[in-house]
Amino acid sequence: MTQRDTFSANWPVIGHNWAIDQFRRALQFERTRHAYLITGSANIGKTTLAWALATALNCQGETPPCGQCRSCKLMAAGSHSDVVVIEAEQVGGTLKIEQVRDLQHGLALRPYEGRFKIAILRRFHEANLAAQNALLKTLEEPSSQVVLILTAEHGDLLLPTIVSRCQVLNLRPLALEETEAALRNYWNVEPEQATLLARLSGGRIGWAIRSTTDTTELDLRHESVNALEQAIAGTRYERFQLAEGLAKDKPTLLTVLDIWQTYWRDVLLATTRSQVALTNIDHESAILQIASAINPEDAQRALEATRRAVTQLGQNANTRLCIEVLLLDYPFVKPFQ
Repeated sequence: MTQRDTFSANWPVIGHNWAIDQFRRALQFERTRHAYLITGSANIGKTTLAWALATALNCQGETPPCGQCRSCKLMAAGSHSDVVVIEAEQVGGTLKIEQVRDLQHGLALRPYEGRFKIAILRRFHEANLAAQNALLKTLEEPSSQVVLILTAEHGDLLLPTIVSRCQVLNLRPLALEETEAALRNYWNVEPEQATLLARLSGGRIGWAIRSTTDTTELDLRHESVNALEQAIAGTRYERFQLAEGLAKDKPTLLTVLDIWQTYWRDVLLATTRSQVALTNIDHESAILQIASAINPEDAQRALEATRRAVTQLGQNANTRLCIEVLLLDYPFVKPFQ
């Protein structure tokens, strides 16, 4: 894998080369837009790409972003006076109209030292309706010296009038090989761990990088998979005990169910002898043993039951009852090593 396959020229971004090529051409021919919307799943690299674009827009070098000029150095230090980031106070929170109005007041001023005043609006799908409507005025009457860069998980979570006024770039997950190579080459992750993190990330490079230092999600995933394997080999009583414990923390439960979906997908792949790589490769032995004891229909039913439980919980179904029913839908397999 070449450097071009991982880091795109000067751009400090892992992958997404097609998007960077679009930006590079726009800069070269001075055809930049006044507003961009970068979409994609959480931790896929939206903010990193938005920051790189902001850096390139105000770069003073010949091949932006050069990384060496005063503007690029200010961006690297997070202290450029003409670039601001606004977002909800926390993930899952609400970006409010007051934040947008404060932003608009700042954007009305001339750039202090850059060519553009740039606003990065992170997770704009968390903006309430009033905040989205407020931003429309800036989008409808764009200043030649202002660039807005919005990020959101899905464009359909925003007002259509906002989406229509932006150039939309929908980021896709990175190839597993690309993620793995980046972890090994730039974060010095051991090959076996890099492979595991790449598989678990599903191509979400931000998640993979964060997990090299923050093991919180990896620890939860380890506990969740172990609990599932014990339930598969356990009795009804043991499954009810597990349901009682899981029902006490609904937000964590939803994450657990997402993890279980990846596990049952792996089991389904194994029952059909698919050549697609498993996600939970550190549990391959157990997955293969379960797959040898059930048929593809059993694995498919377990996967669908897990997805159904997620939907029901989102509709405020009784949490404990929902999980009890789910665990009883799972096949019983004799204890395995």
